[in-house]
Amino acid sequence: MEKAGPASFAVFDKVGLRLRPSRDFRQQHGYRLRLMSPLGTYPDVTFLGPNAALVVTPDICFSMVSLPSDWKYDDFSEVDPLPPSEIPLLGALMLAVDEGEQYITPYPTHQAIDLRATPSHQLDAAAVDEGGRWMRAYVKRHKLEIDFRDLIHRPPVAGGVQYDLIESGHRNLHVSKILDLLQSADQVTLRGLSSLVKANMAWEHGEFREAACVSLWISLDAIHSLIRARLIREGKTNPTSQDASNYIASHYGINFEDSIFEDDYENRIRVIHPDNKFGAEARPQLLADDFYELRHRVIELFHFLVTGGPTHPMSGSDEWHGHAIHLRMV
Repeated sequence: MEKAGPASFAVFDKVGLRLRPSRDFRQQHGYRLRLMSPLGTYPDVTFLGPNAALVVTPDICFSMVSLPSDWKYDDFSEVDPLPPSEIPLLGALMLAVDEGEQYITPYPTHQAIDLRATPSHQLDAAAVDEGGRWMRAYVKRHKLEIDFRDLIHRPPVAGGVQYDLIESGHRNLHVSKILDLLQSADQVTLRGLSSLVKANMAWEHGEFREAACVSLWISLDAIHSLIRARLIREGKTNPTSQDASNYIASHYGINFEDSIFEDDYENRIRVIHPDNKFGAEARPQLLADDFYELRHRVIELFHFLVTGGPTHPMSGSDEWHGHAIHLRMV
């Protein structure tokens, strides 16, 4: 397919006056806009923060994140297109949930454009509207697609399926507070939340659901490391998994029979180590509930670690999409 560069869109100069596509910012101010796949689930209203937005319309959904001044050095990977600077927004959307509410599970694609702007430019409603016109211009002409595998991510504006939008305008204040906290998140937190994003993405493909569980175990390991770091700062020498579990139990006012970090130990060993003490298996047995229960625990614990408090129980059904949302960690 034809690759799009800034020159390719001279015909769209009238799309906007303040933002322009660019491949070379040379330390200029700008934004990265990333297409969200209809395979994810999204709030039914746009979220607009000072430096990041999730733009939601019936025909297209995309993120719009201010590029950091050192964006060219925002870590590098040839296999992971999602840079750390975009994780706080996605993490805030996932964590801003109360017990019994349906999860927001964004599915960021590799399809993205960079728009440059003047240093004084602010991310506001006008910028979001202008960004939307640029994204539609690219996406409708399939300029960001690599090959036929991208067909599954086409939004309605390009002939794709409808987005799964969840009524959740009441969550925007919660999202804003969590996003503000995540702007200064450390590398371990960002890695854990990135793995949570990937777990949700992989779960949408039946062929890769085992990989979804592996990504959740990475998230759980990040949580374990964050809690151990807290215990060390409090003076605990070489804290164990049981110490970390006790830390959580004490803050929630509940007791665990065993360490919550050991619940998935056998599954992790059986899947990751083909020849293990539990016995070799060509296809290790995993249940769908292994994923659902662990995802619920990961979201709950990240919410606690980031905000300092648990999610709040909500009234109503504890089921959506036919799957139970399990009681908190007990």
